[in-house]
Amino acid sequence: MDSAPQTKKIKVALMSYPMDNRLGKGTALYTRELINRILDDDRFEFYLVHYDKVDDPMYQRAHEIIMPRLKLPVATRFVRQLLFFWKYRNVKFDVIHWFQPRLYPFFWWAPARVLVATLHGGGDVSAKGAMPLSKRIFNSTLIRFSHRLGAMIADSSAGNAEIVEYYQADPKRVHTIYLGGAEEYAALDKTQARAVMREKYKLEKPFILDVSRLLPHKNVDRVIQAYAMMRHAHPERLEELVIVGWPTFGHERTYELGRTSPYAADIRFVDYVDQQDLNAAYAAAEIFVFPSLNEGFGLPVIEAYASGTPVITSNVTSLPEIAGDAGLIIDPYDVSAIAEAMHKVLSDPALKADLASRGLARAKLFSWRRTAAQTTAIYTDLLSGE
Repeated sequence: MDSAPQTKKIKVALMSYPMDNRLGKGTALYTRELINRILDDDRFEFYLVHYDKVDDPMYQRAHEIIMPRLKLPVATRFVRQLLFFWKYRNVKFDVIHWFQPRLYPFFWWAPARVLVATLHGGGDVSAKGAMPLSKRIFNSTLIRFSHRLGAMIADSSAGNAEIVEYYQADPKRVHTIYLGGAEEYAALDKTQARAVMREKYKLEKPFILDVSRLLPHKNVDRVIQAYAMMRHAHPERLEELVIVGWPTFGHERTYELGRTSPYAADIRFVDYVDQQDLNAAYAAAEIFVFPSLNEGFGLPVIEAYASGTPVITSNVTSLPEIAGDAGLIIDPYDVSAIAEAMHKVLSDPALKADLASRGLARAKLFSWRRTAAQTTAIYTDLLSGE
């Protein structure tokens, strides 16, 4: 008897380079966690596309493509991506998916039936202040050519609205898919979590935590100002302020604020916490403060929730949507409101316990497997309606 015919697999190229040799936050974490779950779906034949060989076992789980190598004085990656398009022009993938809003001009030459990009939100366009030339090019490309994408993915309803507004995108092409974030975190024993932070990161005292890249829109400057205001108004508060964040564009002002604060001795900057220790960092903290001015999603809120830590966060962009009723929501532009919220939670054990409990319940709604399933549904929907 003849065997049943083999179903042809859908060929999907995942532009995996954002996760290569990058510390595990932001788009790097999103890319890694999503790809890790997507590769389990045997309906697809996956190709992971990046610039250089890295020591990462993820690449053993799919076909690996390294874009053609060359080195130019400028625009090396742009040209390498164009050469990748040319080299695979006869392969014709069914889907190519980018994981960050950094698409080069002529991305529409990519050899695929449909193109997908996760833009997260509109923060790259709406951010105030100076930005690097590369980001201005990426923004301009997407604003003018978002119609070349079959689908754009937002991390939240607020991010969806930003993509439509700032990238001038067709609302029918923009899809909202919540991120995961809770699976790798748990409400650890606080004494054990503090022991990890003391031994590895020399954090001896109880502390208030913020996990943010040191970018202007992360609003870390106001956290530092609010901390000083709280300490001045309430001398009995002796918790340290610990800021876990890699220094990046514009970080000098934030460092200077910390150095010149009257409480500089209790303000600690930690460039990076190992991924396996991040759960301990959240769990060891008295409270987690995240008054960002713009987030497509706000993964640290869910990570802190899942670690059993009370959260104070912003009432703008996606954050009230993601935080739900489990966090204390404040105006991120109001330094005194941030300071008052810190003191309120720190000084009220009942409120602290209630926020921690509600956060744990809220975190259960956010799963990377669900994110992956909804993402692959977009691939098949696009191809069926092509």
